Amino acid sequence: MNNKKAKKTIKTILISLVCIILAGVIFIAGAQVMFYPHYKNSERSFSITNNSRSENITVMSCNVRTVSPFDMFKKSWFYRADLIIKNIEAQSPDIIGFQEVTRFHYDYLTNCLEGYENVLTYRDGSYFSEGCPIFYNTSKFQLIDKGSFWLSSTPDEMSRDWGAACYRICSFVVLKQLSDGKELAVFNTHLDHISEKARINGIRLILEKLNAFGDYPCVIMGDFNAEESSETYKAAAKLFDDAKYKAGITMSGATYQNYGKSLNRENIDYFMVSKTGIDVSEYKIVDTTYDGIYPSDHFPIVIKIALS
Repeated sequence: MNNKKAKKTIKTILISLVCIILAGVIFIAGAQVMFYPHYKNSERSFSITNNSRSENITVMSCNVRTVSPFDMFKKSWFYRADLIIKNIEAQSPDIIGFQEVTRFHYDYLTNCLEGYENVLTYRDGSYFSEGCPIFYNTSKFQLIDKGSFWLSSTPDEMSRDWGAACYRICSFVVLKQLSDGKELAVFNTHLDHISEKARINGIRLILEKLNAFGDYPCVIMGDFNAEESSETYKAAAKLFDDAKYKAGITMSGATYQNYGKSLNRENIDYFMVSKTGIDVSEYKIVDTTYDGIYPSDHFPIVIKIALS
């Protein structure tokens, strides 16, 4: 083959590759946004103000699944967003800890959830940065304190440590229950998916932050990225009680289910509660699907508690 023919062949191959890549991008983009008009015009909302009569405190932890180009068709956030609100409406939580929340999730959640205030800090400065916001029922609680910190040896500045694959953050609120003046500290986090050292030190750092506030009863919730056999779980269980085993009514099963593909896995999402000061009456995994569609790749978890 002479040089002229070789160049022509290479050019043809490159053009074909570019066309294939463009077709793939167009397909993925189309699969992502086909539900955008429905999403943009969604009128589904939930008001906790009309659903907060219970003496118990209902707490939900919900990993919403970050924005991913590979979540196409009915796995797209633009389709699933309504389903997450349906789950919230069914449980009427007074406190919600979300994980993997980008600005797109946050804008939608704040528009759809009425009667809540929230605290949020994004973990880094990237466009698709994630946070772990806490939403709380303003007709039931008064905010005493709030904030966020990074899970690192320099927690007051954007930083990562201990071999973490990415920046990890924890948000917190201290709330006073309006009915009786009792106070509760709530922490919401998403531990690293690679480094167990980072997960264990992150749990210890949360305890240090809690001790700095005083002797509050405490709920720590979130995606720990660790099963119960892990050193991460064992480290947390030494300091706190797993609400699943403290509850009078409880459930077992997977929390991360990968859109139904991993239903036999163990938990990686938890509620850890103070060993004293909190009574747990119920723990549940919200394993609801809608016409076979999963609202996220994680099932939300819910506890009902009372401050003692």
